[in-house]
Amino acid sequence: MKRKNIHSEEFKRLFGKFQAGNISLKELDTLEKLMNDEDSSDDIRRMMMDDLADGTFSKSLIEPDTEKMYAQIRSAISTQKNKRRNIILFNSTVRVAAVLALAFLLGSVTTYLTVRNNKAGEDAAFCEVTAPLGGKSEIVLPDNSKVWLNAGSKIRYSTSFNKKDRNIALEGEGYFKVAKNKALPFIVDALGFKVKAVGTEFNVKAYKNEGTVETTLVEGKVELITASQKNSESVYMEPNQKAIYVKDHQKLDIEELKREKPNMAEIAPVNKEADLLMTPPINIQSQVSWVNDRLIVEREPLSELAVRLSRKYNFTFVFKSEDIKRYRFSGTLEDETLQQVMDVIKLTSPIDYEISGKTVIIDKNENRQKKFEPYLKN
Repeated sequence: MKRKNIHSEEFKRLFGKFQAGNISLKELDTLEKLMNDEDSSDDIRRMMMDDLADGTFSKSLIEPDTEKMYAQIRSAISTQKNKRRNIILFNSTVRVAAVLALAFLLGSVTTYLTVRNNKAGEDAAFCEVTAPLGGKSEIVLPDNSKVWLNAGSKIRYSTSFNKKDRNIALEGEGYFKVAKNKALPFIVDALGFKVKAVGTEFNVKAYKNEGTVETTLVEGKVELITASQKNSESVYMEPNQKAIYVKDHQKLDIEELKREKPNMAEIAPVNKEADLLMTPPINIQSQVSWVNDRLIVEREPLSELAVRLSRKYNFTFVFKSEDIKRYRFSGTLEDETLQQVMDVIKLTSPIDYEISGKTVIIDKNENRQKKFEPYLKN
């Protein structure tokens, strides 16, 4: 027990200096040896698990992958040591270390540090943060902006963030609370669709397997930039508006979008290409409630609801009947289990379901079909 305490306390002390950017090369060498030594590394892993068990986030349903997190931290330290970067350069990588620390404390974020050569022949480092399916995460960026990542989402930004620019690439869904800085605009690149802000709050949903990118503005003002947009054209959003960028006209046109989203019937194109649509002021709670662990559903087809449930609970949904995909549902989900949610869906529609491992199989119940026909026509 005494040896464990020595190893754990020494690791915490040195890792704290690594985060702060004031660790010497000798101390860095000691930190690396602690993480590579068989005895001390076991103690450190146990300490990490104890921190998770005793911490605020111990109620998370996601089992923390401490081995992967441990390897990522060790890799980041080894990279610094092998490159023999001096104390000044540690200031540019402290943010990566801070996020790595957050990774094993929360147990719900996977962080990677990648390095590539730029045109000048120097190393350019990027930080990538991922929220796995079944969980979400909160990140504080170097400019003190906050980002909430929904399940199955990731962001990527340079370690020079807040020095030369404030550019972030998003894949998935993120809620951004942007710190004000007029000199460096905050730009989110969501699969080629860009949202530009100075200081505001907004939500962006940009999953690769969906035909649209959606942006909802909570407060402030943002500029929207599409690939087809000319430099002289500027499109701005007002609070409580939602913008929808259609990624591929051949797969999803405006009329089809209106049919799929009847509560968005007033959407209208705002550019000649008709690939960017805007709503009048709406109730945005259903768009951003996921940040507070709530899922608000408004006349949503079961096909779309299943996608959201799949990300929230990390389950795969299989439909044995195409007809039931069009059934629409409304309601609010908070702490319910997946089985409780599916029981309610079964109660309010002619379906049966079966949960097998991590798969939910949904089929039509022919015997109850006639009972629900008057409601299904709506």
